[in-house]
Amino acid sequence: MPAYFIVPVIFAVLGYGVLRVALAPVWELGMSAASMVLVEDTPNFYPELTTIYDPDMEKPEQEQAFIHAEDVVEPKHGEHYGELACERIQLKAPVYWGDDNRILRSGAGQYEISSLPGYGEAIIICAHNNTFFRPLQKIKEDDVITFDTNYDTYQYRVTEVSVIGEDDLAKRFDTMLSEQKETLLLYTCYPFHAISGRKTKRLCAFGERIEGADVIWGA
Repeated sequence: MPAYFIVPVIFAVLGYGVLRVALAPVWELGMSAASMVLVEDTPNFYPELTTIYDPDMEKPEQEQAFIHAEDVVEPKHGEHYGELACERIQLKAPVYWGDDNRILRSGAGQYEISSLPGYGEAIIICAHNNTFFRPLQKIKEDDVITFDTNYDTYQYRVTEVSVIGEDDLAKRFDTMLSEQKETLLLYTCYPFHAISGRKTKRLCAFGERIEGADVIWGA
């Protein structure tokens, strides 16, 4: 093959490679920004994701100290069953049971081995840091997170905000799940503004329940 044909092809391939590497951060940043706009304006609710959450459903009176577990409709995988909010940081996110990719495109997803609010056990929820959990970059200790469900409205006071590596977070999961204590954990990828590379750290906000009825079994 003539050299006058081979040389331009080689330079074209090399030029494409250099250009792709150079523009990768810009492309990723643009896609991230586009994702934020799309989610904020028109959340991508998949048709197979259903809801059992009704914000207008009647809640128990404030003086009621407990709710019978038999009266709680437990969500199935992929069902929207509650809403998270924190007014100070303008956090507002639908909560789905499960945490696969299709769920995280539509809201916050709950680790299914964790518990529902009111059961006195760990509640572990995650969401993307460039969409529904982007406000977590402003979270502080003593902030109050509201978790509204069909059966009651719960509030959690933030007791700890930490940046934790993936391996250490897995250990915290194990500890939380082994304790008979109702702790809410909201977590997302960290840092928020990184434009390239895999994020191996997580921003975590831990909270203790300060309001809401206990869910009990039996009479």
